[in-house]
Amino acid sequence: MTVATGAPIVLTPEMTTTQALDIVVRAAGDHVRHHSELLRAGHDPEALHQVRIGIRRARVAFALLSRPLGDGEKLAWVSTEIRDLAVPLGRARDLDVAVRDHAGHLTGAPRALLLERRAAAHDEVLEVLSSDRWSDLRTHVDGLLRHLHDEVPHDPPVLEAAPDALDRRLRRVLRRGADLTHASRTERHSVRKEARKLRYGIQFFGSLYAVPPESAHAPGSAPHDLATVVAHLQDTLGELGDLETSHHLLELVDVTPPETDKQPLLDQASAIVADLGAREPFWRHPAQ
Repeated sequence: MTVATGAPIVLTPEMTTTQALDIVVRAAGDHVRHHSELLRAGHDPEALHQVRIGIRRARVAFALLSRPLGDGEKLAWVSTEIRDLAVPLGRARDLDVAVRDHAGHLTGAPRALLLERRAAAHDEVLEVLSSDRWSDLRTHVDGLLRHLHDEVPHDPPVLEAAPDALDRRLRRVLRRGADLTHASRTERHSVRKEARKLRYGIQFFGSLYAVPPESAHAPGSAPHDLATVVAHLQDTLGELGDLETSHHLLELVDVTPPETDKQPLLDQASAIVADLGAREPFWRHPAQ
């Protein structure tokens, strides 16, 4: 088994929202299971990263589609349970990044302590993946998806649900990212999360606006190109966040963090937000 990116999502206009949700969440689940097995076989930072990607994709799918289904409470519980179980994975990922970026420059006790913290975090991840709570969640999600059509108040065509879901996330990115230079760390993180939801939403729904549907994932298509721009924003804000988190982790092992100039990254992120605001979203036009 090797680390792999997820297979492209292909939806078609005749699908209902619950059918689309089933496809997206099951694909995310397959991604999580594959890379969880790699993690159980040995410490692999990229496998851990891919598990987190699968988890986030599932949560984003629930977040994007709970509103048109009219049953936010039931889907929100599942998303919250997934989030809570994934907390140790986030801590382990932060330490992986700190080790990747700084361990080579450390010696003695600080380096040993940083590596020790990372090892302990990965042990906690393995405990989560082997827990009854993790297994029970997988069973619950499977049952929920099987019967969701009969349990939600509404199940509109996904072609009706997708534009509103994408518009809401785009508006949030533009509004919250309007002044990144003066935004707090928490506010910038909020923009990054909304950008992630927008990017995944584009990847989920892009095939509804492309002929043939599979072409949505090809370079040069409107969905692919817009997803690439949003990914650039997400990565830029992620680099800022990694700098701040790594600084905190270095302080915990009694190391003075190096001086860094965040302004170039802030300027870059602001320019991407402006670019997004100037574009006409592809989902406001028929498939072509």
